[in-house]
Amino acid sequence: MKRITIKNIILCIATAIVAVSCMKDIKNNDFNDDAISGVIELQVKMAQGHNYSLDGMEVVFSDSQTGLSYKAVTDADGKASARVAYGTYIASAEAKHKGSGGILNILNGTSDRIRITPNDGSAKADLQLKYSRAGQIVIKEIYYGGCLNEATGKTYGSKDQYFTLYNNSDEVAYLDSLCVGVIFPYNAPTNGKLSDWVIPGTSELRDSVPVANIGWMFKGTGKDIPLQPGQEVVVCLNAINHTKSVANSVNLGVPGYYALYNPQFTKTQSVPEAGVITLDGFWKAGSSAAYVFSMMSPGLFIYSLGGKSIQSFITDCFSANPKTPSNRNNDVLLVDKNLVLDAVECFRADTDTKRFKAENDNGYIKTPGSGQGYSVHRKIDEEATQQAGGRVVYMDTNNSSNDFYVRDHAVLTGK
Repeated sequence: MKRITIKNIILCIATAIVAVSCMKDIKNNDFNDDAISGVIELQVKMAQGHNYSLDGMEVVFSDSQTGLSYKAVTDADGKASARVAYGTYIASAEAKHKGSGGILNILNGTSDRIRITPNDGSAKADLQLKYSRAGQIVIKEIYYGGCLNEATGKTYGSKDQYFTLYNNSDEVAYLDSLCVGVIFPYNAPTNGKLSDWVIPGTSELRDSVPVANIGWMFKGTGKDIPLQPGQEVVVCLNAINHTKSVANSVNLGVPGYYALYNPQFTKTQSVPEAGVITLDGFWKAGSSAAYVFSMMSPGLFIYSLGGKSIQSFITDCFSANPKTPSNRNNDVLLVDKNLVLDAVECFRADTDTKRFKAENDNGYIKTPGSGQGYSVHRKIDEEATQQAGGRVVYMDTNNSSNDFYVRDHAVLTGK
């Protein structure tokens, strides 16, 4: 029997460290060691109803367990291949095509898990692209969990929530008739539960997004509210100076800010301070006297009416909740997914269930908890910003997992 010594153990550990280090070194390079690798052959498929070229799309094969990733490029038929170290990979691809009016047409998708083992040597897989659009205006930041009131040791929340909208394009955008909504349910379903708004008999979400509680719209009929490239607006629930009550909070009573306030619909909310502009509450569900915005896991989105009048839109989109059809508080407006211009899904835990379809938001962002002053903020696209001559351009891939990060303090706290 071979005796195991301390020297043998140290040698084994050192060898393992070197092996892992070598694997990390080649993670973004061509990999040619046939003894410990195999080939993935991927077929990228165009989104149904679209005919963009598949040629030249970058595909990334990633193994989350090892951290290894490899890149390949599709040919004109949408085929890509890469030699990778043995493991389990997910392939992802994305392309953007600029349209008119500052609209970006986005094609992205991910594959199922692709396993490469010594027994296989190679694997074939498909990646189905999905189509979505990104508008000029994006949601830049959402502060929703409240902050700590150090005087009482309790959370000061559901009062000082706000979000910002940003013109992420190089053209003037207009806020006129832009609509704002939160998705139903207000909190992301958890413990394996699904949204109420799935296709009957399935777990698949419907092709429409349910607006909860109140439909809000920026006033204006055409070009009354311009937003210059790189400019932003603040939208809040209670447009007052909250720092007078809690030093850690934010001043939202600033002239030029916008408020989700209607004297009939939101009677229990604070009356906006002078100079704050109110949005138009054009539709309301139930009898609540305040606008509800989750402190744990809101889903926020902006959308258009698609050229319809307000009344026609309400008539065409109104729906009672299929699980509680007699409860007027759960009525919604079902907005076609193609009218959604931007969406951000917030989770409290990785086990929460999606409410937005992948075409609107293919991921999620979560904070460590509420009541600590956190906000979720869009990441800067460094390459696009450099190309724009320094005008800040934010990430916009319709995937909150990629596009957002968590800030320790909301921007408007000044910290």
